[in-house]
Amino acid sequence: MSMASNFYLRYYVEHKGKFGHEFLEFKFQLDGKLRYAKNSNYKNDVMIRKEAYVHKTVTEELKRISDDSEIIKEDEALWPPPDRVGRDNKGT
Repeated sequence: MSMASNFYLRYYVEHKGKFGHEFLEFKFQLDGKLRYAKNSNYKNDVMIRKEAYVHKTVTEELKRISDDSEIIKEDEALWPPPDRVGRDNKGT
């Protein structure tokens, strides 16, 4: 599988609530670098940051899943705003 030279995948989810700004983030880069970050103030937790490298087959599979799902065609501006506890308002 040939990969685009600018492949980059980021998963980020955040919540702003009684424990402040909490988030979880995964970043995958073409060179196989994986960056992980988690921030929470729950029970005085501290920010966690980790880096590792994954095998090229992992990066290729992430790209394949991304391409097959056509997620890149979606526009997050059309997503419903979160409610007061950080969930979307789709009624689920």
